[in-house]
Amino acid sequence: MSRRDALRSGARGWARRHAYSLLSSIGALVRSPVATGMTVGVLAIAMSLPLGLYVALDNLERMNTDLERLESISVFLEIDVDAEAARRMASSLASAPDVLTVDPIGPEDGMRELAGATGLDDLELGEVPLPWVLEVTPAREGDVERLANRLRSLDDIDQVIVDLAWLRRLDSLLSVFARLVELLAVLFGLAVLFVIANTIRAEIQARHEEIEVMALVGATPAWIRRPFLYAGLWMGLLGGACAWLLVQGGLWLLAGPVRELGEAYGTPATLQAPPAGLIGVLVAGAGTLGILGAAIAVSRQLHRINP
Repeated sequence: MSRRDALRSGARGWARRHAYSLLSSIGALVRSPVATGMTVGVLAIAMSLPLGLYVALDNLERMNTDLERLESISVFLEIDVDAEAARRMASSLASAPDVLTVDPIGPEDGMRELAGATGLDDLELGEVPLPWVLEVTPAREGDVERLANRLRSLDDIDQVIVDLAWLRRLDSLLSVFARLVELLAVLFGLAVLFVIANTIRAEIQARHEEIEVMALVGATPAWIRRPFLYAGLWMGLLGGACAWLLVQGGLWLLAGPVRELGEAYGTPATLQAPPAGLIGVLVAGAGTLGILGAAIAVSRQLHRINP
C-alpha cells in the first residue's frame, strides 16, 4: 500500500470514528429530552444575563454619544448689554471656526423659560432683571472646555456655564457597568463549565456498566471519551443559541416602550441588537466551554472506572 493510500485510509477511519461519536452524542441527547432541555435552558439563562447586560451597555453608550453631540455652552452677558450688542456678539461668535451655532436668548424669552420651569406667572416672578444669554454649540466634539475658556476671556461676558458634570458622572457609571459585565461574563462562563461538567458526570455514571464492557472488549479511552465531548459541544452550542434568542426576545418586548419613551422626549430611540460577530463569539465560546467541561468530567470519571 502506498503512502497516499495509507493516508486516505487513515482519514476515512478518522472520519468514521468521529461521525459515529457525533451521531452517538446526538442520540444520547435526544433519548433524554427533558434532562437535555433543562440543561440547555439553564445554560441559556446563564449566558443571556451577561449578553443582555452587554447589549444594554452598548445602547447606553450609543445614547451617551448622542447626548455629547448636543453639548452647548451658556454664555451670560453683562446685564447692561443691549439687544443690538448681544446680536452683534452672537454674529461674531458664529463666524468662528470652532463654533457650530449661536442662539441668542433675550430677557423676555428667558423670563418665559423661567416661568415655565418654576410654574409661576410673570406677576408672581415680579421684575427680575435678566441678561442676554448666548447658547453656543461647538463645531467638534471634545472642544467644549477649550471653547469655554476662550469665551471667558472676551469682553461683556459675565459668566460661562458648561454643564458637563452629569455627562462625566454618566461616563463613570458606564465604566463601572462595563467592568461589571466583564466580571459577570467570567462568572457565568464558569457556571456554564460546571453545569456541563456535572451533566456529563451524571451521564457517565448512568452508563457505568456500558463503559466497563466497552473497556473490556478493547475500546480505547479516546473512543469512550469522544461521544461525551461531542455531547458537551452540542449542549454548549444549543445553550449559546438559545441565549441569543432570549436576548432577541427581550429586545422585541422592549422596542415599543423604548420608542414611546423617545417620542416623549422628542428624540428617536431604538434598541440595537447584538452584532453577528458577538453572537458568533458567544456560540463558539459556549461550545468550547462545553468541550472543556466534558473533558474534565470524562477524565475524572474514566480514571475512577478504570484507573
